[in-house]
Amino acid sequence: MSTPSPARAQRGFTLVELMLATVIAAVLAAVAYPAYSAQVQRSRRADALAALTTILQAQERYRSNAPAYASSLQNDLKLDMARLTSHYQITLTGAGANGSFDTGYIAVATPTAGGRQASDRSCQRFTLTVVGAIPSYTATGDPDGTGQSRDTTALCWPK
Repeated sequence: MSTPSPARAQRGFTLVELMLATVIAAVLAAVAYPAYSAQVQRSRRADALAALTTILQAQERYRSNAPAYASSLQNDLKLDMARLTSHYQITLTGAGANGSFDTGYIAVATPTAGGRQASDRSCQRFTLTVVGAIPSYTATGDPDGTGQSRDTTALCWPK
């Protein structure tokens, strides 16, 4: 007569092991997500830089055929800003006497209200100023959250 074989040992995870793995995964996600979000926010700043660079190039092409810089992104330069950047609003003003576009212009990129970049405190305003065909780049923001806007050019305009 043969003896019955011992029951096979059950393989798998216990509830405690599954709960422990879940807790570890949650802690890792809680630590990694803010760093990931900050990196994505920094990468979206490239939209503002690209848009302002596109404006600079379009303005110089326009100026080569006209006595002044263009006063309208849409009408004069034929730029579709919605296609260039969905994260920033771009404004254009003259830098000459009484706001004329004879000698230069100022292009400003600010995060779209309610958009994904609206919470970017470090780079709240990118500015491209062109006077006499010489560009200068600045940025302002409140990276410390103090309510005081300060120059953040070194942080926001990488060289």
